[in-house]
Amino acid sequence: MDRAALPLVPLQLTSLAILSLSNAPLFVRSFTGKADELRHYHLAHAAVDVIEERIVMTTTPNKPADTYLGLLFCMEDMAFYGFQTPTKIRMVLSVALVDATIKDADIVAIFRAVHHLLLQATHNPFLSLPPSFRAVPASSPSTEPAKLDAPNEVWAEDAMFAAGPGSVRPEWLERSEAFQRGVQRIGELLNGGRA
Repeated sequence: MDRAALPLVPLQLTSLAILSLSNAPLFVRSFTGKADELRHYHLAHAAVDVIEERIVMTTTPNKPADTYLGLLFCMEDMAFYGFQTPTKIRMVLSVALVDATIKDADIVAIFRAVHHLLLQATHNPFLSLPPSFRAVPASSPSTEPAKLDAPNEVWAEDAMFAAGPGSVRPEWLERSEAFQRGVQRIGELLNGGRA
């Protein structure tokens, strides 16, 4: 069958996984229901070997690996695509297999949107502070400095606002309402109300 003759249909996003430098899960979202989240995590983690192989095969000393790794594999009723940020954080996206053309440009656009949300969340300097951190209101010259009931933990200055790729923590993405809302919107948009 001629590929050009296949109809274009909206993508149905099934899952998104974001993995750290050490391939630990930073974020896993199943767009087909909470019950499928563990299954999608395992399938996304299976993609890590393919990602590693693809990076080794396409990288030379003069040319780093592309960020978009393309179709990794198809399993069950899903197609898995890979993306690696310049800071080596990996994303695995799965879409439902359909009898239609899936354009790489559409997949890349999804990855770029998620990468943008990830950048916004990890560059929030306040996410690296512990949830127990409480700000002290500024005191005016005529009043005494405000006292907290429980003092904040002491943090080293060099770690206070750190957000290197190795320091990204899953709880940062969980606590970021903008990141959660953005991923949810992407999922709703691509599922056309099927979720």
